Amino acid sequence: MNKYEVLARQAMDSQQWQLALEKWDKLLDLFPDHIPAWISKGHTLIGLRRLDQAEAVFQEVSQKYPDKPHGYEGLALVAMTSLQWELAFERLDLAIRLFPNESQFLFYQITVLSKSRLFEQAQKVIKDGKLRFPQDPNFAIAEAKIHQRQYNYQDAQKILEQANLDYPENIEIQLEMANNSLHLGELTVTQRILETIKQKTSSKLSDRFNKSYIKFLIRSQNIHELKQYFQETRVTQDQFDQTFIDDYCQLLVSHGYYQDACQFLTELIVKESGHSIKVYKIKISCIFELEKITNLEKLSNVYPKIPLDSWIYEANKSLHNRLNAYLSNHSEFDSNNQSLRKIYKKINYLSNSCQRSYLNTYSSPFEAYELSVKILNHIKNKIPLSLIRLGDGEGSFLEYDETLKEFQNRDRDLAKQSWWGDVNLSKNDFKKLSDDLISAIKNADILGIPEFYRFHLLLRSESLEKQLLEKYSARGSRGITAIINTLIDPNFYQEQESYRLSNKTLTSCYIHQDLEVWGLYRLIFNHLKECSVISCHEGISQVLREKYGVTVKRLYQIPSEYTYAQRFNYRDQQNHPHYPYYFEQICSELTISYPGEVFLVAAGFLGKIYCNSIKNLGGIALDIGSIVDYWLNYSTRGLHRRIPNQNYYSSFAKIIKTDIRLDKEALKSLQKLD
Repeated sequence: MNKYEVLARQAMDSQQWQLALEKWDKLLDLFPDHIPAWISKGHTLIGLRRLDQAEAVFQEVSQKYPDKPHGYEGLALVAMTSLQWELAFERLDLAIRLFPNESQFLFYQITVLSKSRLFEQAQKVIKDGKLRFPQDPNFAIAEAKIHQRQYNYQDAQKILEQANLDYPENIEIQLEMANNSLHLGELTVTQRILETIKQKTSSKLSDRFNKSYIKFLIRSQNIHELKQYFQETRVTQDQFDQTFIDDYCQLLVSHGYYQDACQFLTELIVKESGHSIKVYKIKISCIFELEKITNLEKLSNVYPKIPLDSWIYEANKSLHNRLNAYLSNHSEFDSNNQSLRKIYKKINYLSNSCQRSYLNTYSSPFEAYELSVKILNHIKNKIPLSLIRLGDGEGSFLEYDETLKEFQNRDRDLAKQSWWGDVNLSKNDFKKLSDDLISAIKNADILGIPEFYRFHLLLRSESLEKQLLEKYSARGSRGITAIINTLIDPNFYQEQESYRLSNKTLTSCYIHQDLEVWGLYRLIFNHLKECSVISCHEGISQVLREKYGVTVKRLYQIPSEYTYAQRFNYRDQQNHPHYPYYFEQICSELTISYPGEVFLVAAGFLGKIYCNSIKNLGGIALDIGSIVDYWLNYSTRGLHRRIPNQNYYSSFAKIIKTDIRLDKEALKSLQKLD
């Protein structure tokens, strides 16, 4: 292995894709027939999301070396990365026929079918794989993962236990058993499996083992052993993922170790990034976590006589200073920094232009509380209200920049497919939906938009501007960018004075989740005796009654989002799509029983239109989205995993007891906790 290959592989390991590409190109200049270099160059281009170039590389490899599987494998990976599942399946089908002895193509095909939620077909491939490769234990792991993707951990455990009997020395099976046991809440079983693995040679050096063991220690709330384990194993910064950081910090905070959590995050932030975009992104996340913990400690020691506006101002100022300092001091990521600074500037402009800004509800409990009080003011005084949230799907129905218009039809089609399935929409349908969404945005009182935290999650090796031009993998980026660009356009507000930003409150598009994290739904619902609901979940009535003592007066039941139809398995709803069938029906039937009736709306894109109609009828509409899935124990969003088991509602006790804007119902809710 020459020096260029060594340097290229090191760059790939740290996700420095551009540097890796330069090294592979130099190596290929010297050795143009170096097959591993061609293959690695293709993988590097995938890492850079230059999928057309990666396609060309793998096409050339497959044509030059048709008897080798690498080019065909690369072409399948390009299709998978671009989420072209049908194309990926076709390419894998060809590869399986050409290379029947290469089992990896079957595993890729299982992944494609699983991602497409075609679980029965995936099971058939697994069955075929077991027959063709009877000594390969990975088919048992793949079968277990099919069940895990359907949240069927019991059956997954049975499969893994049998696999462990068949392959007693296979550590990967044992690790999968440990992780699955953790999902089942069987901590003793998890510990026994991990302790057994721990005794085996070098198992402590395995990244996967470290992550599994740390996850177990967090779940079992064993803080002291966690700290000791970090010291013994010297877990590197690159091994931390965001889920672990969040979970560990939540554990420390739940035991009152605020300073330990702050020190842990501060050390992560100040360490060198090593030119790794992954570490760089995690560091920005750590800034938000550090602010969150700092604010939580302030909340526990809050002095009621200091106005809440002061707490909000100080929290915003602290976050602003940290982010500005960080984005100004990392020249190795300058193109990313420039992109983020542009977005940050636009978001700050919106924040300064609106009536009230509560965009930092992720890290600031003070902002989340003030937004809750605003909602309560409308409920108590029966003032019509529309709170809607805008995500990437909604963004694809807003105006794209001229340079991105070529992608808009495809982006809308993909969004539509995930929401309503194979529904044929005409140009007039798309225009009508777009117009209705714009009306809902203009008429909203509280608007949830992508805040800076959401944008930093998009970071990759290339700048955001370049990412937006990627046909297949940038739909989400284009959608949330369109939201910000639409809202800063002064022409958007020309029709009516009340539509202007100066009359709106801005908050995070994740406010529905942040209210759950902070426990503030309890504050809101303790002022309610009844409400109406638009949701696919019939069980929401029982949840609201048992959890909050709120009666559901009317439930407008709709089909589930198409993506989760198999997950929920509400078969009686699937005869007709949400749009247009149920949408037209609900629009014609929607009424309010009295001024100020509260509606909880969990209906995706169409929910924004329902919220607008409810406000116009004199009601109060809250777009609470996928948090209803969470209440019914369905984890349909990755961020649901970041909701702590115990929320922070009791931390607001001092504020609630002295807030003259609240009535006695709020105090009752605290007494219930006591």
